Amino acid sequence: MTNRVTRFRLADICVVIATAMTLAAAAKVGLARDTGSNGDSGSRSGSSSMAIVSNGMVTTRIFNGPGGLEVSSNAPGVITVTSGSHSVSLRGDYVTLSGAVLLAPFATPGVQVTPNEQGGYTLILDPPMEFDLGK
Repeated sequence: MTNRVTRFRLADICVVIATAMTLAAAAKVGLARDTGSNGDSGSRSGSSSMAIVSNGMVTTRIFNGPGGLEVSSNAPGVITVTSGSHSVSLRGDYVTLSGAVLLAPFATPGVQVTPNEQGGYTLILDPPMEFDLGK
């Protein structure tokens, strides 16, 4: 009976090691996916093309799109950051962007964008207009 328990434990350890190796390989591929997307043949590392998006309670990351990150507010109290293929929507009056932020060069509906002291940007919801309040 002791041999049987040992074989199962050894098999479990092998499964855990194989899973860890698979996850490590997947993480490495995920970080390398966006290198050189701007045609500079990989002079940037994958992590340098990511922007950090936070509302003070939730923090996430998003890759910069080919034309930069677009910011907007399409619902009350929600700011959305879009890279072209991925979007992050966070609730709150403001959101901060940090890291390697590349903003799209056009208007941001419903959101005011201002540079902050940390080298990133602070996105603040536009104040509601009378029309928005139903007046």
